[in-house]
Amino acid sequence: MIYDENAALYDLQYAAYRDDVPFYTRLAFDQGGTVLELGAGTGRITEALLAAGHEVVAVDAAPAMLARAAERLKGRAGVELVEGDMRSVRLGRTFDLVIAPFNTLMHAYTLEDQDRTLATVAEHLAQGGLFAFDVYQPHLGALGVLRREPEWGDLGEGVDLFLSQDHDPEAQLVTSHYYLDERGPDDAVKRTTSKLTQRYYHRYELERALAAAGLGRVQFYGGFDRRRWEVAGPMLVGLARTSR
Repeated sequence: MIYDENAALYDLQYAAYRDDVPFYTRLAFDQGGTVLELGAGTGRITEALLAAGHEVVAVDAAPAMLARAAERLKGRAGVELVEGDMRSVRLGRTFDLVIAPFNTLMHAYTLEDQDRTLATVAEHLAQGGLFAFDVYQPHLGALGVLRREPEWGDLGEGVDLFLSQDHDPEAQLVTSHYYLDERGPDDAVKRTTSKLTQRYYHRYELERALAAAGLGRVQFYGGFDRRRWEVAGPMLVGLARTSR
C-alpha cells in the first residue's frame, strides 16, 4: 500500500479533513466502551476519539503509519496501537463498537480479503455490537491525465500535489498515482511519487458480504449526516450489527 512508503504524504493530504469526526465520535458516545479501530493510519480518528474521552485500540498493518500515530498520540492515555493485518488480527476480546473509517474496507482487494476482514469485525463485536464504516463511490475524472486537485487546499508555499488515475472496471479497482512536487530555494523541484490502489463496492455486493459474515440490520447512508444513500452520491456510510 502507498502509505507504507510515504506516510507523510497521507498526513499532508488530509491534515484538514474532519468531515467524519463527529459521526464516529457520536457513535462511540452512543455505544460506550472501548472502540476498536481498523485501519487507524496515522491516528487522525484515534486522536479525535481520545479527545472526546473514549478508549481506543487502533490497528494498522503499516509500520510507517503507526510510527506517525505514536508520535501524534505521544503522552495520551487510553490508546493501544497494534500492528496487525485486518484480515487476520485477533485480539482475544470483544468491543461494542468496531469502526473501519476513511475507506479502510477498500484495501480488501479480493473476495477472500473481504470475507476475512469482515470475519475479523464479527469476531471482535460484542453481542449487539455495532460496526461502522465509510467508503467512497468512484465518480472518476479523465483517466490517465495528470491533474492538480484543488480540494487538497494549500499544502504550503512551493508545494504542489498532482494526481493521475487508472481504472480496472472488471476488478473494481482504482489506482491513483500521486506526484508531490516541492520547490526549493534554488527553484529546483524535488518530486516524490506514490501509488494507491483501492477496490470499490456496489451496494448489494457489500450488503451480502456483511450478511455472510453474520452482520445484519444493515443501514446505508449517503453521508455522515445520514442523508439518503444514492448511487450517484459521493460515498456510502454503513452501519451493521451482530446478528447472533
